[in-house]
Amino acid sequence: MNTQVRHITNFMHQWAPPELKLSYDNVGLLVGDSAASVSRVLVCLDVTEAVVNEALEKKCELIVSHHPLIFKKISSINPSDEQGRIIYKLIRNNIALLSAHTNLDAALDGVSFVLANNLGLDNLQFLDKGYPISKKISLTTEFEDSEAVLKLMNYFSAEEAYFYGVDGRKNGLKCFEATIDSHNVNQLKSALNKEGLLKSGTFQVSDMESPSDNFGMGVIGKYPDEGIAMDEFLHLVCRALDVDAVRYSGQSERIKRVAVCGGAGISLKDKAMAAGADAFVTSDIKYHEYFTEKNNFLLIDAGHYESEFPVVEAIRKELAEAFEQLQVDATEEVTNPMKIYVSEFNNKSI
Repeated sequence: MNTQVRHITNFMHQWAPPELKLSYDNVGLLVGDSAASVSRVLVCLDVTEAVVNEALEKKCELIVSHHPLIFKKISSINPSDEQGRIIYKLIRNNIALLSAHTNLDAALDGVSFVLANNLGLDNLQFLDKGYPISKKISLTTEFEDSEAVLKLMNYFSAEEAYFYGVDGRKNGLKCFEATIDSHNVNQLKSALNKEGLLKSGTFQVSDMESPSDNFGMGVIGKYPDEGIAMDEFLHLVCRALDVDAVRYSGQSERIKRVAVCGGAGISLKDKAMAAGADAFVTSDIKYHEYFTEKNNFLLIDAGHYESEFPVVEAIRKELAEAFEQLQVDATEEVTNPMKIYVSEFNNKSI
């Protein structure tokens, strides 16, 4: 099979639907031809000139990044600035760029799940399920083969699908109802139309009162038994993320329930405390946000790059397993712009 950019784009969109992105974000295929063939892929967190040069050296036709190269509308593309140089080089060398950012933050097994797994947490659940992504669909039709309709709904990931006869109507009308995530609605509707099920029927979509279990922000999990001591947990975070130091505030004698959010997730601090977390691991915490106003609660800033970089290997692994004919590499470049100096004369916590 000739793997094309669109095949990988579709795979990533099934994992992290672009509809999940936050309003300011820019995700999907940002540069390149969706019909272009791909034999080698480079996965990274940030798209820098060094990463593009690495892709060139490895003869990669596609870069898959977490952070988008293009956030805002651009008025020109030329080598006079860094962003222009990168885009110019990508286009000249036929390298496509696909980004999955806040949509991957909100996806099941996305950024925060990967971070939680690296910390060895069990029983993982979304911390914040405030994504009104689920829709209720209702199809009324004369179609006689009810099982065929249910099978088609299930194919497009409709859940809790069922049907009932419509009383007081001729021609044996049936009403089919199900729950489906919004990004699958149009695909299902097109398939129903193709099968002729909409010619003599109606298709309605309405909002659900309860959110989907498939999407959210942040993750909460736990350690078995009585958990671990605070110092041991701090050491575990450093070891898992390969850092020499982390910033933290508060304290908790034993760490059992832990909330995490890869990247800038301090907005979830109150939800972490309300969920009974003994510790919350995230990044980009401002000074006044370190005040927790709660006893027995540990707040850790593990670094933006450090808390998100594990997802690079997760993406690499998922693509390698889904496309066995592809060579998929994780970048060897360290794109973290932030440096930390740890003095050898004083290694005490400050």
